[in-house]
Order: sequence, then C-alpha cells, then structure tokens
Amino acid sequence: MIEIILKNSEIVKVEHIQELTHVDMNFNIIQFIDYTETEINWLKNTYGLDFSIMEKYEDIEISSHFLENKNQASFHFSIPFYNNEKRLVEAPIFIIIALEGLFLFSDKGPDDFFNKTYGHKFMQMRKLPSTNLIFKFMIELITDYYADITESLTKKVKLLASRLLIEKEFTKEDMDIITKYNFNNLLIKESLIESTRVLNLYKKSNWEKQLKLKETIETELNDLTVVSDYIQFNFDRLDDLKENVTNKIELEQNTIFKILTVITVCISLPTLIAGVYGMNFVNMPELNTNYGYPIAIIAMVLAAIIPYLYFKYKKWF
Repeated sequence: MIEIILKNSEIVKVEHIQELTHVDMNFNIIQFIDYTETEINWLKNTYGLDFSIMEKYEDIEISSHFLENKNQASFHFSIPFYNNEKRLVEAPIFIIIALEGLFLFSDKGPDDFFNKTYGHKFMQMRKLPSTNLIFKFMIELITDYYADITESLTKKVKLLASRLLIEKEFTKEDMDIITKYNFNNLLIKESLIESTRVLNLYKKSNWEKQLKLKETIETELNDLTVVSDYIQFNFDRLDDLKENVTNKIELEQNTIFKILTVITVCISLPTLIAGVYGMNFVNMPELNTNYGYPIAIIAMVLAAIIPYLYFKYKKWF
C-alpha cells in the first residue's frame, strides 16, 4: 500500500508503483506500508535515495539509526506498539527527508495502530503546507506518543500496586503481570533511548541547518527526559511490588510449614506411643493391667494436645 499526501492536501492511495504514473507527484509525503524490494528499487532509480540504513537497522552503531548525505537525512525509530493481541511489540519505522519530499516506511501493524490511536492528529498533518512542518509534526508526535504510552503503563502499575499493597491481595498470576509490565517498561525505555540518540545526532547534523528545527528538537528532548524519569519510577515501583509479593509468598510458605510441623509433632508422639504398645512383647507389664488401654489412650491424647497448646502459646498459628 502506498499513500501520498500532495502539496494541495489531496490524499492518493495506490496498491502498486505502476499506478503512480497517473499521479501528480508534487507531494509532501509518500508512505510505503509493508514496502517491497520492488518499491525500494523504484525509489532508488527515481529519486536516487540511499537505503543503507534499512540494511543494518538491527545493529547498535550510530549509522543504523541516523544517516545523512547532501541529498537526504535518514532516520530509524524502533517504536513499541500494542498489536491485535494487546501485546506490546516493537517495529522499525524509517523516515527519509530529501529535497523532493518526505518518505515514510512502516509495516501494517504500527500503521494500523497509529491511525486508530492518532487518526485525528494525522488529519491535521495532512493539512500542513510543507515538508518541514510535516517532519516537525512527526518528531512532536513521537515524543507525545512516548508520553502517552508511558502514562498508560504507569496507570496500570498504580492499579496493580493499589491491589497488592492496599488491599493486600494477590494471585499466582500477579508475578506474571509484574514481569510483563517490567518487560513493557524495558521495551519503552530502550526505544526512548534510541529515539533520544537519533534526535541528538540530527541536532548536530548538516540537515538541521536547512530545516532549522533545533529549538523544537531541544524541547522534545527535554520532554523525553521527563518521560524517562517516569519510566525509571515504574521500574522502581515494579521492583518494590515484586519484592512485596515475594515476601508475602515466603510468609505464606512459612505459615504452611509451621502448620505442617505442628501437625507432624501432634501426630508423631501418639503414633510413637501406639507403636511401642503395639509391639506385643512378653515382658510388657502395662498390657496385663486392667487400666492399660485407657492409660494408653489418655497418653496419646495428651501427646497430641500438649504440643498443640505449646505451639499455640508460641503463636505459630
């Protein structure tokens, strides 16, 4: 799928590049969704774009996130988003800004998510008159998105903390939920660090001298710093919750072990008495007495009651 926003704010959607021959290519932005090698080669031949950033985007080097030459500036953002299963995943998004306009590349998953979440903002973007303003809008949208997704996760963490700490209730699944939230928080943190690095690299680039967005970039970087503080706060709170749940589980296990110990002692002593008098040795005078049986029963009952009272006095249960 190819979506084109023309300079007159008209939107054109086509399925294949062959259909572009009938389109007025006086555009501000072209978006390629689930882009193919054929489309990449067409862009190379038509606009002379360099796509080396897409070939090594999984590397950790600076060049895998930001590249520039005299014809273009290329950006790679790994953006976390919620897929159809409501699971937080990440996908690469590439932005290339060139003299001809702005080129955006993404998979269908993040495109559907962002259109559903920020459809009203994209309507505003389509009305922007220039590539510079659209690029500025995208940078601001990325920052806003990190704030929104962090705020959403923070609310979930607070609700979980309220249930575990205030109501003092937890289930077996709570540890899995804490682990999931911790992973999501880590995913957002890693993505935010990468995005911050990309914006810092761009701020020092030659293309910044043309676009003159340094003030906007610095403002967005400050906002990302604030968001990063909230992410760290989520880590701290999740660590506290994990420790709290672990302590509760250990306390419950200790209580169970204490109860089992009491039961074992209360049963073992009467069993010992029964075992001794069940041996039927010849020289056991108690067996020949008239009160041997009730004495044995009383001894077994006392052997069970006395340890019980002792442990209760010690407040083991």
